[in-house]
Amino acid sequence: MPERVVKVLSRRFSDGQISMWGTLHLNTQGGTIAGWLCDSWTEVSPDKLPLMPRLHWLSKEDDRFHRVEIEIPIAGSSSITIGPVDEAIEAHREAFLRTTLTQWENEYLTSQGVDIS
Repeated sequence: MPERVVKVLSRRFSDGQISMWGTLHLNTQGGTIAGWLCDSWTEVSPDKLPLMPRLHWLSKEDDRFHRVEIEIPIAGSSSITIGPVDEAIEAHREAFLRTTLTQWENEYLTSQGVDIS
């Protein structure tokens, strides 16, 4: 049976043309950080190629961005399938995601009384 996680934080951020949202998830067994579910994209711009929305899971096990598929049935519970590492992730997308998710995670840990220094 797949490990169950619980969402503990949800945030959204835009910096110029690039935007993202992310949700931090903890393992239900032990309460350790499992990873981040996140999506990122850019607005249409005449001088840059857009980043189409792409859903990722940043795993705390391997610190890599994995592709994600969501199944939302007509009836019943939805599910998320974490796929392989996204070897084609654009460098500027990955840098933006890593920087922002690290900041949000540090803020979350600080709010929980964890010393991150």
